Amino acid sequence: MKQSYCKYHHVLLCAAVSLFFIGGELYGQSRRLSKLNASKRNSPDRIEIERMPPPNKTSVIRTPEFDYNVQNTMPKVTRKPREWALFEIKYSTSAKWTDELTFNYHVMTRGEDEEGNEIYNYYTTTVRYIDIPKGDHMSCVAIAPSQVERYGKPVALALEIVDKNGEVRDSKSEITINLPDEWWKNSKVLDNPKLKRRQGLVDRSKTPFALINIDDYEVVQ
Repeated sequence: MKQSYCKYHHVLLCAAVSLFFIGGELYGQSRRLSKLNASKRNSPDRIEIERMPPPNKTSVIRTPEFDYNVQNTMPKVTRKPREWALFEIKYSTSAKWTDELTFNYHVMTRGEDEEGNEIYNYYTTTVRYIDIPKGDHMSCVAIAPSQVERYGKPVALALEIVDKNGEVRDSKSEITINLPDEWWKNSKVLDNPKLKRRQGLVDRSKTPFALINIDDYEVVQ
């Protein structure tokens, strides 16, 4: 009897592990994946993620409106303001100049399919900056309103900053659902049948936000 009881609970545990990212919410959970010790923080070529937005409703931003004096030939067809999923990252560098940095972004959203079943969606993109001076900087990617409406709002965000030698200099993850460390590299997450890969995560230069606080951003190569 005891053996059957243990076997039953082992099966339940395996089932729970296999569905790890469909489980309970962990709001505001932040995971710093690189361990920055005191010596690294004082390094002459330190690169550090200073701030990352939580992937929830605060990341969903209305399309900005600009004043203009051009006469429209046709009236607006969209009356309701549309919403982007916008991810603005603040990072800092301590070297006088950094030749280049590659930002590898990973985003997961949660929505419903046409039958009303819950699905998860995975986006990824790479942004490369060059000639980065010492100081604080911004990086930003976004998902367009049509995809936010169709495939759902963000529940997980991760970023790796890689230098020109291919070394990961800093990385961080913000999640609102239960996911393992480095979830974007985990085959159990990426191969889950409830997760669909999508295109559409783009650099801010391809969005209406491109000219806002433009001096905070370095040149994209």
